[in-house]
Amino acid sequence: MSTDWAAHDVSVRAHYGANLSATSRIRHVLTAAITAGEIAPGVRLKEMDLGQQLGVSRTPLREAIASLKAEGILSTGEDGGLRVRVLAYHDIHTLYELRAELESMAAGLAATHASPAEREFIADIRTKEAALVDKGASPVALAKLNGQFHQSIALASDNPFLIEALQRLSMLMVLLGPTAYSLSSRVREIGTEHDAINHAIQSSDPAAARQAAQTHLQNAVKARLHIIAAGYKENLD
Repeated sequence: MSTDWAAHDVSVRAHYGANLSATSRIRHVLTAAITAGEIAPGVRLKEMDLGQQLGVSRTPLREAIASLKAEGILSTGEDGGLRVRVLAYHDIHTLYELRAELESMAAGLAATHASPAEREFIADIRTKEAALVDKGASPVALAKLNGQFHQSIALASDNPFLIEALQRLSMLMVLLGPTAYSLSSRVREIGTEHDAINHAIQSSDPAAARQAAQTHLQNAVKARLHIIAAGYKENLD
């Protein structure tokens, strides 16, 4: 699969604005290519080639690479080559396990601490998501709104350390491949699970919110591991 660097650059500028530093822009463009599955885990990256393809100088490229290595997205292999990190079967299970714990905590805290405006915002995102599903929206559009849903809950937890931990974890999720609601059987299920989380938050029921988030992530990892075992690469929520 070829990498459309120009398209990713346009997307990054549209999402983050035109005033990003060169280092931040390169980092986001590289992350977008990995998320899209255009740079597969284990693929070796050559700094000179990347510089030419992206049309950037050595210093910001190296700074972007260093940032992605610190976040665990890129790694240096035994041969000294730079590669996209490969997550083993067990890694994926433990990654979701951690995500389930953190997101259930965030949902429980949001049910307790969210302001009326934050609760309304979370509900609005879920309403928009349901409308997009009914319209047959693209997996990319659904995935974007899904990210907003989970992020809004994290922010409503009112716990800055938990928010930071979830942000770091979300970076590792790009290693799972294209972020999309690609498996048709999961699309409606995800909506039902999001409804349960949203309802618990709106009802100020932290126990129900934690349980709904746990169930959501348990279903997600089961579907993910099933797909891996079957030899597919579709991404799930």
